Amino acid sequence: MTDLWADAERRAREYARRNSLVLCDELGSGYDGIVFATDAGSAVKSLRYEELYIRERDVYMRLLHSGVDTIAGCNVPKLLDCDDTLHVIEMEFVRPPFVLDFAGARLDHPADYPDEVLAEWEAEKREQFEGDWPLVQIILSEFEKLGIYLADVKPGNIQFE
Repeated sequence: MTDLWADAERRAREYARRNSLVLCDELGSGYDGIVFATDAGSAVKSLRYEELYIRERDVYMRLLHSGVDTIAGCNVPKLLDCDDTLHVIEMEFVRPPFVLDFAGARLDHPADYPDEVLAEWEAEKREQFEGDWPLVQIILSEFEKLGIYLADVKPGNIQFE
């Protein structure tokens, strides 16, 4: 485990200790960070970098203040708590269908990519989601109405039943 991963796990464990939680199973890890289930039925995500934490926290705050817990019939985790010093987010545990992982998202404006990059991205997503691609497009559109532009769109982050 690299130092960044070890540090992310250490911060998750410190968050759990401070909040009287027990970390249970690791739910996943990736470039952004590491996620654990807790004994309280929540999920704790420790992000590797402050910038990723701020992006994800701010998306969750917008969703919370907008009262959004579903998008196009998909569950969206509710923010339960966060820690700006540990870069940890505690969220509601959700089951499919769901949309999650907002560390790559942008608020109020999409990332500025050249048209050919966007076309290649869309072709890749069409292939990944196959027949579900039209529903994914609806989900993206609903997020955009809230000023949230998702970037890390993949079957692990958008799951259907």
